[in-house]
Amino acid sequence: MTDPVEITIDGLGSRGDGIAYYGGGALYVPYALEGERVRVTPMGERAELEEILAASEARIEPICPHFKTCGGCVMQHMAPETYGAWKREMVIEALSSRGFEDTEVRDTIQTRPGGRRRAVLAARLIGRRLLFGYHEMRSARIVDIDHCPLLVPALNTLLPKLADFLPLFMTKKGEARITLLATDSGIDVSLDDVKDMRGGQDYLKAVEMAEDLDLARLSANGEVLLERRPPMLRMGSAQVSPPPGSFVQADESAEQAMAAMVLEAVGESKRVMDLFCGSGTFALRMANKAQIWALEGDEAALKSLERGWRFGAGLKGIKPERRDLFRRPVLASEMKKFDALVFDPPRAGAKAQCEEIAKARIPVVAAVSCNPGTLARDLRILVDGGYKIRSVTPVDQFLFSPHVECVAILER
Repeated sequence: MTDPVEITIDGLGSRGDGIAYYGGGALYVPYALEGERVRVTPMGERAELEEILAASEARIEPICPHFKTCGGCVMQHMAPETYGAWKREMVIEALSSRGFEDTEVRDTIQTRPGGRRRAVLAARLIGRRLLFGYHEMRSARIVDIDHCPLLVPALNTLLPKLADFLPLFMTKKGEARITLLATDSGIDVSLDDVKDMRGGQDYLKAVEMAEDLDLARLSANGEVLLERRPPMLRMGSAQVSPPPGSFVQADESAEQAMAAMVLEAVGESKRVMDLFCGSGTFALRMANKAQIWALEGDEAALKSLERGWRFGAGLKGIKPERRDLFRRPVLASEMKKFDALVFDPPRAGAKAQCEEIAKARIPVVAAVSCNPGTLARDLRILVDGGYKIRSVTPVDQFLFSPHVECVAILER
């Protein structure tokens, strides 16, 4: 076994690890901060942190007892100001790698503990014992929790109660996925990789659980078992009931911040395209002033958007269209009559779609992304096509994680 060594941390990596140069290469040290003198045990390219000999001024006490065990958070030990600067620097580095060294990146919009309304957890039966929580760092093992300081109070109240019922749903082998969403009308629980609960005593037990926990909706393996009331989220002047387990912005304050930037960029535009529109995060807000062409590959999400629009107050027209924008992007020739465009793709970005946008003459483009690397690639395509970047703003939707959202505004 390698003996411990003393090193100084030279910087932070994009995954939150401290980086030191030792033995002719980079050594990655989880939970170490820049400038710290530490004792570590090298294990290949990684090292186990044994002792902090000289701590950084930015080091603070973590807020969760599961920190360093639970894999959900990696940066609870860093002061907020330094942490926000680290996330901003990740965006700067991604842009620089595509030739945008002089592009100004605004300060990170930060969220706070207790604001996460959506959570995805795992559960597994080990004998008669249920493990219910998040995975350990870089492991399939589950950290059993009954409280998470990142979640809204309603979800934390539910966790221990839900754990009492989960064995009813579990198979003897495999791991269940539990998606929780706190909505205006109650909590939506979506269970995947569980038993078939659609008939007999199992179904009655599932209904009993939903009643006892006062759930808005309960789904299993993609099918709704019981909807006591539609789980509703407000998007502008509309209300939307998203599909079970579907993508929803995890933190409401982050969603509102991103939506505000998009609305400001779109301004008084009368005809707007919303690509990868999901259940209508931006489309339903923009429809107060503009006609919207909303495109999305997920049929269930698109139907949720359409229902929200039809029952919304004072909204202009929305034309929803199901389209796989990776296989069949909107062509430049289809964009001729539009004043503004918004796109919010998955982590893979929107390379093919941006190649078409770059050929068009739409005056304003708002790019929303959860991956600075693919965002930088897509911005390169747009700028090479004649656009100019007006602003780039990081948004810390996933607190204490290495993930960072961005909103980039471009114009011709």
